[in-house]
Amino acid sequence: MKAWNKIAISLGIVVVGVPLAIAGLFIYATRDMCGNEVYSELLSPNREHKVIVFQRYCGATTGFSTQISILDSDEELKNNSGNIYIIDGHPKDVLPDARWASNTELRIERRLNGSEYKAESSWGFLDEIKVTYGAGSR
Repeated sequence: MKAWNKIAISLGIVVVGVPLAIAGLFIYATRDMCGNEVYSELLSPNREHKVIVFQRYCGATTGFSTQISILDSDEELKNNSGNIYIIDGHPKDVLPDARWASNTELRIERRLNGSEYKAESSWGFLDEIKVTYGAGSR
């Protein structure tokens, strides 16, 4: 009877344990390797929205990027890409000045030159915020 117990336990490990180990390795290998580091956060004049300028880094095989998102003021920045603006480079080198011109307009003080991965001109549906770009200090 002891031999059958050993066979049953071994078979159980193979049938249950191996698939669980493979699933765990798959989840580990496909987890998000990116992270965000906030550089600045600025509330809109009416305090309903905020603009967040941050650095996104996705591991040794990728470079740094500077990104900008507009969020509701009570929303936290998730581990996502910027929803308004994305450009290659570390923020210490390419950081654009972002400021609120009004409750419904965000001004990014950097002239668009085609090197941007994303440069949206608006955000939101009902309370749309217009995003404008122009020559700034960089």
